[in-house]
Amino acid sequence: MSLESICEKILKEAEEEAEQLRLEAKEKAENIYLASEREAAKQAELLLQQAEQEAQLEALRIISQARLERRLTLLQVRHRWVEKVLELASQEAKTGGKLTRRIIISREGTREERLAETQWKEELKRKWENLILHILGI
Repeated sequence: MSLESICEKILKEAEEEAEQLRLEAKEKAENIYLASEREAAKQAELLLQQAEQEAQLEALRIISQARLERRLTLLQVRHRWVEKVLELASQEAKTGGKLTRRIIISREGTREERLAETQWKEELKRKWENLILHILGI
């Protein structure tokens, strides 16, 4: 074997080995790329699920807040109605209306009793609150 053939053989073996290393490196790079793509897809799916959960929670919070505000508004309206009724009843009571008296029927007969202002206001308030609740369907 001549020196030239030895050099060619060494060069050929080196080229084959380099090609083999290049193919292995390319395969490893593809595997790394595919693995990172799968990992990125998993992370994207997790982020999407988290975003969906957060959106659902936010939607529920908004709905709950709206329901609460509606209830508070209804309660405020109810309170204003009751106050107005009590104001009108108070005016009637001051003019000697029936609101300040109670008729008590017993075995001994009937008698009329005057109610304290706080007592008749409380009775009226309870009566009208129940009526308003019934009307509003609460």
